[in-house]
Amino acid sequence: MSGFPEAMAAGFWIVFSWPNILYPLIGTLLAMVVSFLPGLSGIMLMALAIPLTLSWETEPTMLLFGALVGGATFMGSVTAILFNIPGTAPNAATLFDGHPLARQGEARTAIACSAAASALGSTFGVLVLVLLLPLLSALVLSFGPLEFLLLALWGLLAIASVARGSMSRGLVTAGLGLLLAMVGRDPRVGDPRFTLGIDRLLDGLGVVPVFLGLFALAEIIDLAAGTRATLSGRRQASELTGSIRRGVGAVFRHFGLLLRSSTIGTVIGVIPGIGGTVASFVAYASASQTAGADGRFGRGDIRGVLAPEAANDAKDGGSLLPVFVFGIPGNEGTALLLAAMLIHGLVPGPELLGEQLPLVFAVIWALLLSNWLTSLLGLAGAGLCARLTVLPLGLLVPFLLGLVVLGALALRGEPFDLVLVIVFGLFGYALKLFDWPRAPFVIAFVLGSLFERQLHLTLQLVEYGRIRFLERPVAMVLALLIAATVVWGLAQARRRPRPGNG
Repeated sequence: MSGFPEAMAAGFWIVFSWPNILYPLIGTLLAMVVSFLPGLSGIMLMALAIPLTLSWETEPTMLLFGALVGGATFMGSVTAILFNIPGTAPNAATLFDGHPLARQGEARTAIACSAAASALGSTFGVLVLVLLLPLLSALVLSFGPLEFLLLALWGLLAIASVARGSMSRGLVTAGLGLLLAMVGRDPRVGDPRFTLGIDRLLDGLGVVPVFLGLFALAEIIDLAAGTRATLSGRRQASELTGSIRRGVGAVFRHFGLLLRSSTIGTVIGVIPGIGGTVASFVAYASASQTAGADGRFGRGDIRGVLAPEAANDAKDGGSLLPVFVFGIPGNEGTALLLAAMLIHGLVPGPELLGEQLPLVFAVIWALLLSNWLTSLLGLAGAGLCARLTVLPLGLLVPFLLGLVVLGALALRGEPFDLVLVIVFGLFGYALKLFDWPRAPFVIAFVLGSLFERQLHLTLQLVEYGRIRFLERPVAMVLALLIAATVVWGLAQARRRPRPGNG
């Protein structure tokens, strides 16, 4: 792996030479448009691009796919902030605080913060990838079932920190999330479980219809039943109080949180099979746990936008490492990137990181360019997007309903997914109406299947004597993080004022 500086420069020249620069630019713009629509994503765009690029040269194909890996990440946060509709599953963590900010007239602030956090988070992830590419390969191989189990447990323990209000209500909704995460086939024996005899539930409850119902449809019902004339309660754009400067400034004001969330995203991105949804929720839970006892999380705290967006974009850089080194995709996007690489004769491993190293860096620079371009366009359009919050709800609600239906049917074209959206929409509205927290439910639902699967694998390995905890340094680090999380949570609980104490 010698000649890294020369390969970096050569890769940079590949991206920014003419006409190569057109491919990441076009890929980014397409990904932005597609990911603005809930249920659609850059993943679908990448799948469509594979047959279209079969006859292309290798360089343009890799530049296009490098841009598509990162181009869709930021735009999903815009719909999450404005309409409580996550453009992609990882953006669901952003809406907990992003949408309350929009309803307070602070949409510009939230979008600007998301854009800046996305750009800087992606830069952090790429820098780590570039600087530690030869060293991080050992980290990928050191993750087994025990490490995955501890990672999931770390995320689940953070539920207590996001269960605002009644802790018992938070635990109940988290329990429901864990229960519904088990719908489908039992990972041990493959038998149907909790499917009610419905064959379409054998593969479990899809994240897209659950999130669309729980947040988007529930919010639409709440808007239709409420007394507000507009989403933000303001009738004129001049009445909006949000500020692009304040949103960008929040990222630098909470720079330590940016670095911590970016680190979480990069590390989780490096681990195959985890993905951006886990990264954003773990970062959100970590931020809420260390935010103090001011009680603003879930009600419009800018840190609740910063943390998941930084982690979500940082994971893109980390997710490329196992693809380039081992040919192991970490998520759907890198799986399609790997498919495109193999189709064009690029084999991961020593050859790719030797003779083809400039092309590897070209993909990395295309990813970074795509992330920065989406963020800069997001900053430029933040004011225009914020104006959507002063549109009359009589115009906005039918439009949002159309987006929900489109998102529900776009993934598989199954009417059953629309039924799930309606069911979870009513459930989400009931939670909102009676002030039950939704964040614990979502975190438990996202992490539940990972936790259960890795628990069974770990127990089997322990039974056969294949796991020795003291010989697994990554597991020991994760265990220390879990212990620190518990201690911190108990300390914060003692500081919170108890009801009835004045």
